[in-house]
Order: sequence, then structure tokens, then C-alpha cells
Amino acid sequence: MIVAHSGVKRPHFVGDFPAIVSQPALDGWALTRALSPRDTVRVALAEDLAGGWSNLYGASAEVSGPRPAGPWAMYLADFTGYRYLCFDLDAGRGNAAYDAGKLSLWLEELNVEHLTAISGPSGGRHIWIALAEATDPQLIRELADLAGSLLPSLDKSPLTNPATGCVRPPGTPHRAGGVSELERGSLDTLTRAATTVDDLALLRSFFVDAGATEPAAPVSIIRGMARDDAGHPYLVGKRREPSARIRAMLDAPPAEDTSITQAAVLAGLARARWRYDEVAQLLEHSPALEHARTRPSRAGRVPVPHDTARKRLAADWQRTVYYVAANPIAGDGQDVEFQARAQAVTAAVRAADAQANAMPGLWGLDGASRAARNRRGRYSHRAVLRAVCLYLVQAARAVVEVDVRRLAQDTGYGREACRLALIALSTGYDQRDPESAWLVRVEEAEGVHGASYRLSTRFSTEAEDSKWSQAVTRPPRTPGSDARTWWLNELTTALTGLSHDTFSAPGSLGRTAGRIYTALSPDTVLQVDELAELSGVHPRQARRSLRRLARHGLVERTANGWRRPSEDLRDAVAIALGVDGYLLERRARYDAERGTWAWWQAEVTWMRRRHKRRRRRRAPTGVVLFEQNDRPDYPKYPRTSRGRLDHAAARRLIREGILRPALELAVA
Repeated sequence: MIVAHSGVKRPHFVGDFPAIVSQPALDGWALTRALSPRDTVRVALAEDLAGGWSNLYGASAEVSGPRPAGPWAMYLADFTGYRYLCFDLDAGRGNAAYDAGKLSLWLEELNVEHLTAISGPSGGRHIWIALAEATDPQLIRELADLAGSLLPSLDKSPLTNPATGCVRPPGTPHRAGGVSELERGSLDTLTRAATTVDDLALLRSFFVDAGATEPAAPVSIIRGMARDDAGHPYLVGKRREPSARIRAMLDAPPAEDTSITQAAVLAGLARARWRYDEVAQLLEHSPALEHARTRPSRAGRVPVPHDTARKRLAADWQRTVYYVAANPIAGDGQDVEFQARAQAVTAAVRAADAQANAMPGLWGLDGASRAARNRRGRYSHRAVLRAVCLYLVQAARAVVEVDVRRLAQDTGYGREACRLALIALSTGYDQRDPESAWLVRVEEAEGVHGASYRLSTRFSTEAEDSKWSQAVTRPPRTPGSDARTWWLNELTTALTGLSHDTFSAPGSLGRTAGRIYTALSPDTVLQVDELAELSGVHPRQARRSLRRLARHGLVERTANGWRRPSEDLRDAVAIALGVDGYLLERRARYDAERGTWAWWQAEVTWMRRRHKRRRRRRAPTGVVLFEQNDRPDYPKYPRTSRGRLDHAAARRLIREGILRPALELAVA
């Protein structure tokens, strides 16, 4: 039985942080037995014959056995993942007491239950959090990296290695004398295990908002999502049976486009809180997963190796779970209004895309002269139309705000090309009828907000009247959320091929080569004429682009035609051409421009405000926890020594990441 005082007194405060309050002694070994996620603990090795103990925990002891003679440390994880989160703040690395107080206040701000212990006579701190379920070690490692950039005294090693990571629990002896004592909190915090993955997602967001340096390759933590032992994502919650429609699709023959059926089924199973292992059991016999088991060929779909099928299914499952977790509005299919909006938007997008594909000459893709292309259109217009359609599908709204810099990021074209494309798409063949255009401008740009657009009403056809001229590339009649998922994947795939340094940067292979590359896939072999038709270029241009792509290993020729290799070599080709980083640098420049404009607009709004405060303005950096002044989002705009507005200094602050709120609002 754990021996501890049942009513731990709440500590008094000195300044902003809790002062040390003495606690009654507790039985550390009994506590370890009650909490340990494993059957053993790590025990410190003896340092000398005089009875001293080293800082090497090389021995082990059974939890069910007698109390170790020296210090011991409890594992934080078992074979399923982390069960405890312990921030080990070492006094030898920095001001552990200050960091512990700061972290404790942050956790209180987020209502995360935690316990603070003084690890020993050196003044180190342990902040314990009990997790409600086994948590992915990669997610814990990311939290440790983020916290480490804010708390200099943090020792990240227990949180970065689930196999060996361990910490001494409260009541455990220290090698230099004394024991780990409770400073703040109750032992019930460790036995309740109330912290969820959603709480960790909020903590991660808070660390980023507080100025933490994000890892080079961060692992996304999405509220409501977790990972199983093999790393496959799933939605947190009680598993239930899928809807009747999904059950019927599992056993019925798939649609002509097998990817549509598989996408709908995976989305339904993800919303029903299924896990990948359960889905993988359906791979061998369910007709709905035909897309993962086979690949297209001239003779029809042919089987792929079993390992390949499982890899394809795992990749599709991961994309589906991430999408469903990031878009909870469509989570369970109960939002009738959302379903109606999604159906209307996808129907309009389907009609617009079908008409655009049926008129390739309209986009200047048939090898015509420059003057003819200027009269009719350019491929940038087609790419911008796809991007606007993607925004409509993402929002499930008939009207969306469009920013030319976001268009540039998603299409690979410059902001000026995107601006001209919007003008061309919103100019109809009949000047008296705005609905004769592809897009209709609903609202003009104002302040930090871009102009709003919608598709022309001539594309807003009912599903019952829709006739698809290319049924093999269009989804069947499915509820809004599943058709929306299909179109999200379709439009994103069409745009990502061009938005790469290899095809978008000056001195690269060019956009025509990018269209050819996008039209190919590792599983499909196409002839030159088929490629020219799919990508909308002249066969002569297709052959020239294929030669350039083949020279760099981006395509390969077979006896039956051309295909894309399974390995994506675009990054290596961009490095070889000396164009890598072009789009990233341009994106940073656009973000700085957008952030500077947003900061200036906020300054203008503040200057026009009556009864505004002129002193005690908020600093550009720091964590927002307490009372704020009347500049809630931005500090004072930079000015020169003569009091003039200094736009160059503002842009520099934004690019250097000093003004985080401006960056966050600019990206939002």
C-alpha cells in the first residue's frame, strides 16, 4: 500500500512560481510497484566499497521482488508505447526550478494534470504526466524536442528512447543522499492517467506558439488521432460497426474507378474507429480493396505482389486517417448541412473539370503560337482553376477567399501569373453576362483579406442531370464527404506535379516536362500519343520532354511505352540542375510580404482607434499567459529615428521569425 499524505497542501507562491513545500515521506518502492509499466526497473550500480552509488543504471530488479539497496529508475514506456511523460529538469544544465515553474504554469493553462517532484539535493525537478493510453514514441520525442528548445535544463534522453528511457519516481533515493520529494500535486495524478492524445496535441501547439523551434522533420499530432504499435494511425474512440452503406460497399463489386470505392470504404472505416490491422484482414477477400490488390494494364487490372498491396493499402490508410482527423466536421457523417454543401460543391467542381478537360485547346496546349495562346489562355489558367476548385472542395463552401500568393505556392507559378490567371478566368466570352466566365468574383480584396470567388452557376448542375463524358476518371454518385475526399486527392495530385523546383524554377526542365511527368505513374505504361492527350501537349512536345526526363532518370522506356520509375528522383534532379530551394525561398518571400502587409493593416487599425494606450505595449516575443493590452496580435510597427514607418525593418523581423503572431496570421 502506498504510504502518503492524502491531502497534499497547495504550495504558496513566491513571485510567479511555486515555492518548495515540505511533504510527508512516501514509500517509493510501493509507488513504483503500483505504477511501473514493466516487470523490472533499472538499478544504479555501486560506485565503491564505501557504499556510494554511481549514475549508471546498469542492473535490473524485479518489481515483485524486494526493495533495491540503492537508487532505481522506472521505465516510462512498455512495448506498446509511452505510459508516462516525465520532464527531467537537471540542475546541472540550467535553472531547473525556474524551468519547472514555467512548465507547470503552462500545463495549468492547458488543464493538463501533472505532478512536480524535487529529484534530490541538487535541486533538479521531475514533472510527471500520466497518459491515458499508450502513446507513439515519435510523438513523445517531438514534444521533448519542442520543450527542449524552451527549457534549457531539460534532459530529453528519457523521452527519446522508449526502450531504455526511465526516471526515478517520487520517494526514490538519490545517489547523493535524500529522496525524490513531492513539491506540488497529488499522487492521484499518476494513478488516474487522465492525459489524452488530444491534450498532447494542445501542448504541442502551445510549445510552438511559445516560440519553440520545430524539428526538421516534425511528426504531425492531430487532435483525435493516435498510432498503433506498428505506427499506423487511427482515430481515438470506441470502435463501432461501419454504416450500412460502407458494409454494402465492402462486399459489392467496386466502381469502374476502383480508387473511388477504396477511398470511400477507408474513410468510413476510419470514422468507425477501425485500426489498420482490421482493415488489412479485408485485403484478401473484400472487392472494395481491389485498387490496392491490382494495377491497371492494357488487358485490365492485374494482381500485384502481396507485399506491394499491403504497402499501398497502408499508405492510403494513413492519408485517409490524417484527412478525417484534420476535418472532424465530416467525421461521422451526421452533419446533414455539410453533406448537402459537399455534394453541391463537388457537383459543380466535377462539371467545371469535365468541361475544362474537354477543351484542351482553350488553355494554349496544342502547340499554337504565342499570340494564339494569349488570345485563348495559358496552362497557368488551368492550374489556377484547379487550385480554386481545390479550395472550394476543402472548405465545402460555394464561395472562398483566394490569395494570389497561396495560388503561387500551390501551382508553382508566380504571383503575377496567378493574378493574371484570375482576371482571365473571371472574364467571360459575353461581357454582359458574368456567368459566362469560369469564375465569378463575389467580393473585392479588402485589408488582409483577398478577393472572394465562386464557380459560375452554369456548373451548378444537379447530380441527377450530370452526364460524365469520362466516367473512368470521375467518381460515381456518393455522399458528399466521400466524393469530397476523392476530389481532394485528385486535385492535389494534379497540382503537386508542377509545384516542384525540377519543373517550376528558372533553368529547370520546364512545365511541359512537369505535365508529362504528372501524367505518368509507376504502375501505368503509356504511349506518346496517350501521354500527349492526357497532358494536353503536342506529340512533338511530348517526345522532346520525354527525352529530357529520361536523361535525368525521371521516366523510363519499356517495350510497351513510357512509365515513371517507382523511386521519386525529383529532389536529386533539382540539386543536379542547381534549382533546389527555389520554391521554398519564394514561399518565404511571399510569407514575409503577406505578414508585413497584415502587420501594417493592424497598425493602421490601431492608429485609428480612439482611447488607445500608448505605453506598456506588448513585446514582440514571449509567452502570452496573463493580461494583455490593446495590441493583442502585433507590437508597435517599426519606425525610423525620424518616426517614419520602416517597412524594410518590419519585413526583416517577419523573415527572421521574430514576430510569430504575424507569421501565424499570414499563413492562416
